[in-house]
Amino acid sequence: MTEYETATLAFRTASLAAQHAGLWIAAAHVAVGLIQAAILWYGIRAMQRAGDRRAEEQDQRHTEAMQALDKRHAETMQVLDVQRQALETLITRTAPPAAG
Repeated sequence: MTEYETATLAFRTASLAAQHAGLWIAAAHVAVGLIQAAILWYGIRAMQRAGDRRAEEQDQRHTEAMQALDKRHAETMQVLDVQRQALETLITRTAPPAAG
């Protein structure tokens, strides 16, 4: 084998090794990209779940606040009814006798 043929084979071997290394690097980039996409998806999903939890908590707080307001309203109406009855009684007792 001549020196030229030996050099050509060595160059081809080195060239193939470089191509294989390039393929491995490309595959590593793809793998890193997929991992990054998975991390991004996981983060977005976690934010969605947290938002859903906050929405449920807000709905629960709203429901509790409305129930408390309804209870206070009912208590206020009872007090007003007692006061109305007391005023009616007072007016009835202090009203002048009907002329007749």
